[in-house]
Amino acid sequence: MIAALRTVLPFQSAIAMVFRRELGPISLHSTFRDVAARSALDRFIASTYVLNPVYNAFLNGLSKGVYLMRDIAPDNYFRSDLFRNNPEVKQSPREELGYITPGWPEGMEEVVLVIPIDANTLGEIGLSRKKAKGGFSESDLEALKTVFPLVDALFRQIAARQLRATTQSVAIEASTVFADRLTPREREVAMMILRGHSTESTGLNLGLSLATVKTHRSHIYRKLQISSQGELFALFLRGTTAT
Repeated sequence: MIAALRTVLPFQSAIAMVFRRELGPISLHSTFRDVAARSALDRFIASTYVLNPVYNAFLNGLSKGVYLMRDIAPDNYFRSDLFRNNPEVKQSPREELGYITPGWPEGMEEVVLVIPIDANTLGEIGLSRKKAKGGFSESDLEALKTVFPLVDALFRQIAARQLRATTQSVAIEASTVFADRLTPREREVAMMILRGHSTESTGLNLGLSLATVKTHRSHIYRKLQISSQGELFALFLRGTTAT
């Protein structure tokens, strides 16, 4: 599908992602070939996706369609705790977002195809060109809008197969796990940790500051008499609390 899109609109690089509200993102495909760019993609999936404009717009109900990334991006990154406390990104005024994940291709302009899959899942195809080569024109966007219905249908099929293969169900409800030891908010934070969310992502999803998330995490570990995420996971699998 990415190869077919290149015949519609030439680009230098492409990524295809699935964002999920309750779990971290999944990379379906990228054209990144060098080690630094692949490492940057891994870093993005692990943490910096919480700053991504498409992900944040998705949380606020972004509609499907074709967008320039700069039109989605908010203008307050550098006033947020998420940016100031995220060591995985660096400020870069030359980038269209004002920051970059180290190793990510620089000097790019990006157009994104946004494909909502359901209320909790969003697909994104991002196509990038060097800004020095002119970026994307209105005619480029119109060409993508023409083929968008087909891409939308194909992406949904591809994403459905991948999600079935990678999504694991949670056997114990967040409302009952560790109920005799943790407060409701602490149980929410514990479930976010178990689902692989970083401190930044937990704060973003639960509307908490980074300091508050860290405090809850400390209380969770103290109350359950553990010292690591691995121990928390082991307790969760057993469906019991530490004695």
